[in-house]
Amino acid sequence: MGYYEEEGLDVEVVALPGRPAETTGLVVAGQADLTIAQPDAHIYPIAEGNDQGLIWTFTPYQGPVFGIVVDESSEITEASQLENKTVAMTALGPPFESFMNANVIETGGDPSTIDTVAIGSNPAAMEALRSGGIEAIVGNRSEMALASQVTGTQTRLLPLPPEVADGLAAGFIIRKDSDQTEREAIARYIRAVVKSAIFAQENPDKAVQLSWELYPASKPTDKPEEQALEEAKVSLAETVDQYRPSSDGVWGYISEERWQKFLESNGFSDKIPDVTTLYDYSLLDLINSFDEEEVREQARNK
Repeated sequence: MGYYEEEGLDVEVVALPGRPAETTGLVVAGQADLTIAQPDAHIYPIAEGNDQGLIWTFTPYQGPVFGIVVDESSEITEASQLENKTVAMTALGPPFESFMNANVIETGGDPSTIDTVAIGSNPAAMEALRSGGIEAIVGNRSEMALASQVTGTQTRLLPLPPEVADGLAAGFIIRKDSDQTEREAIARYIRAVVKSAIFAQENPDKAVQLSWELYPASKPTDKPEEQALEEAKVSLAETVDQYRPSSDGVWGYISEERWQKFLESNGFSDKIPDVTTLYDYSLLDLINSFDEEEVREQARNK
């Protein structure tokens, strides 16, 4: 749609799924301008006394993008029932394992009893779930939804306890020492991303087609285009439907209270006494300076 061009940007996107430490490491090293990562990737090092010189600047999601799925026929109905079970995830440790632990603890379970295994491919994890080799999968909801559909595995998302549902999801992280010119370019980039998500919410068919045009290798060639389109829309919806402004209408804002609750639920309150040192919302006004209805109208007319 030319959103980057409108913002005067030439953008290169590098994808490192399931490798949050590497993505933040690229920003720390100055090899990337920003990354989008789960809060764990930002907070854990700080809590351990390793300030990497990063600051959280924008949260596009107002709810978790991760989930825990079980086979549709499973008797497991909440996370506490994963005790003494085998659970798969793309990579061990945060953010997947910490997300699982929070769900288990908040529903009254003990996560230390769970056998966690790393399965790098979501389709492979789905096959293991269907065969009974594992009892649950923790991962990005959009990726699991697509893998479920592609492999024909009937799954069910476990409900999130209120404390987790109100928690933080992925956000954009930049270097504290980014100068004003860099920060303004980053704000324009994030604004383009938000416009793209709004467009996709309004016209998912066109969004998928535009994505295939931009990344031809992502378009499946082993199935009818109509089937591929429906599968891609399922994955897309799990991501972009979580893009929404805060309750006061501001895109990217998470209240200090919600940040504090996140620290408390993860046991970091003592290690990070001043939660406001974790984020900087000085770019929000610039990012929010666009007409949302104009973008939606543009999508409807495509």
